[in-house]
Amino acid sequence: MKSYPKLLAAVFCLIGITAYTSDDPKAEVTALANRFASYVAQNQLDSIRAIYPDAAECDSFAISYITDSLKVEADSQPETFKVSVGNSADFVMTRDKDGKWSVTSSHGLVAFNADDLAFAKSVGQYKEGLTDVQLARRMSVKEFKESLVFNFVKDLQSKVKTGRINRDIHFPEFMADEGIGAVTVTNATGKTIDGKDYVIDIFADGQHGSGSYQEKGKNIPANGSTDIRFTYAGNSYVTGALLTFVIPDQQIFVKYFDAKGNEFDEYLKANNIDLDVVTKEQKTDGVETASTTEIPAEEDAAAEQFIRKFYMTYVLSDTEFAPVAKKYCSPKLLKKLKADYDFDDGGYAIWDFRSGQQDGTGASEVKSVKRVHDGLVYEIEILDMGHPHTALVSLVTSSDGAFLFDDVK
Repeated sequence: MKSYPKLLAAVFCLIGITAYTSDDPKAEVTALANRFASYVAQNQLDSIRAIYPDAAECDSFAISYITDSLKVEADSQPETFKVSVGNSADFVMTRDKDGKWSVTSSHGLVAFNADDLAFAKSVGQYKEGLTDVQLARRMSVKEFKESLVFNFVKDLQSKVKTGRINRDIHFPEFMADEGIGAVTVTNATGKTIDGKDYVIDIFADGQHGSGSYQEKGKNIPANGSTDIRFTYAGNSYVTGALLTFVIPDQQIFVKYFDAKGNEFDEYLKANNIDLDVVTKEQKTDGVETASTTEIPAEEDAAAEQFIRKFYMTYVLSDTEFAPVAKKYCSPKLLKKLKADYDFDDGGYAIWDFRSGQQDGTGASEVKSVKRVHDGLVYEIEILDMGHPHTALVSLVTSSDGAFLFDDVK
């Protein structure tokens, strides 16, 4: 019970400061401004937002504040004062028709992670002259960086890839001999690609089945190419090669991304986002509604790699599929593949993933994989013995988080 008088006193004190009209408005503003600055210095969010309602969009505050060090000056607008804190931090206080003073805008009071702020400056998310609320609103668009990372890595992977395969550096005379070949890896970007960042999967068909093995990468010069040698058994035939980055997408992005400075504005334009008229609550609701059909960028990239490896290992080669069918396909798809199978040896119609062509002398490779519908639905463009073909596959995830093919058309 002893706390009530103190609490009431504090409330009346605050009311007196914020709503009391005196003959010296500058003195009122100075008193409230010092109180507000002390709240900011201690990051007391509830107290800050009581005086600065728009600060609901700001998650953290921090300034160095020395009591009674503020500079308070009348603004050209009536009932308005500008308060300078130092270190380029300031805020504006305005009195409403009921006589209550409040903070209506600020600069330099909101705290951001240093790395996040540096990144924001590089891509145009941060701009000079923005108020704290405007900057906080722009910094709160977390989907922007996820989208930027995903699209950059996807574009990089399309520009750094395997090309021509030369199997005849040393062609084996006998089946027991080893042959030597090389795969050309091209880099259509303006940066050297570090050989430690990727591997090459080599796929081969042999007398005793098909398989794959890996070769380490080599540095690829900017806008250039390099050859990576491999050995193969005399009784096998190399059918293809696939380049896979072995470092996380975020690390790829940090290492190879060069900002132009307008990426954030391009993202807003592409997604029809107007931050000047959308409040944080409205924007959050809108993003949640829009993102219910989206998937995380890392999951999308992992799904694409899963599809590419499956096609190169099982669809576009002679590796036996039946023993691993349950590992890669849902019960629903297994039932379909079983029904489409024309023999009685317990197999599955792996050809449902292919073009349906029986013969051909051209290459077999995956040309592209892209998500085309809500969820995990992908369009796959392949060359099947030189025949172009487009398949549409749907993925699901098992109880342990592994991908499974659920449908193919």
